[in-house]
Amino acid sequence: MKTSVLIVDPQYLTRNGLFHLLDNLDDLNIEMQEDVLTDEDYSGYDVIVTDYMEPYTANIKSGLRVNLLEKYTDKLLIISADQNTPRIRELISMGAPGYLTKDCTSEEILSAVEMISKGNRFYCNKVLELLTHVEGNDPDDCVPTNLSAREVEILKLIAKGLSTAKIADQLHISIHTVNSHRKNILKKLKLTSPTQLVAYAHEIGLVK
Repeated sequence: MKTSVLIVDPQYLTRNGLFHLLDNLDDLNIEMQEDVLTDEDYSGYDVIVTDYMEPYTANIKSGLRVNLLEKYTDKLLIISADQNTPRIRELISMGAPGYLTKDCTSEEILSAVEMISKGNRFYCNKVLELLTHVEGNDPDDCVPTNLSAREVEILKLIAKGLSTAKIADQLHISIHTVNSHRKNILKKLKLTSPTQLVAYAHEIGLVK
């Protein structure tokens, strides 16, 4: 069964550019429209590709596509020129499973559509870079109740962008031990990738 994708964007070139990129995949059924109809039922789509705001408007709540944000958040793949980290975090905290900047690669767009259609999350490399840039001292821990203190410590370091080797060196443990903790964290949180771990850490306020 084909994955149903809706592209919503007021800009002709953006709409059609995304359509022609995604149309190369045989397993997608793609539709386009210029604007959001507030009384339209979009529940039948697996992925909705859109920007979150009107052109030149950076307010999430008053964006042109606020109807999608409120009702169909779990289906959204947001592709936006906005690289404001607090707003990206706000969208992630609202449940948006995908966020790409407009200078992302075609491979990232295709991967994002595939991941979101399967109920997973995807954030491009630029977004992960913005989310993992931490200044100053660490914030107070926001500890998930099903994680041990060591697992929370490792989750924080992953969210900051540290490699497995650097985490092992900083905590004076083996790389194998770090990988074991990482697998346990993924299992406990029901996540499937390091990308999702990073997003989760920001959602709960573990890293700001």
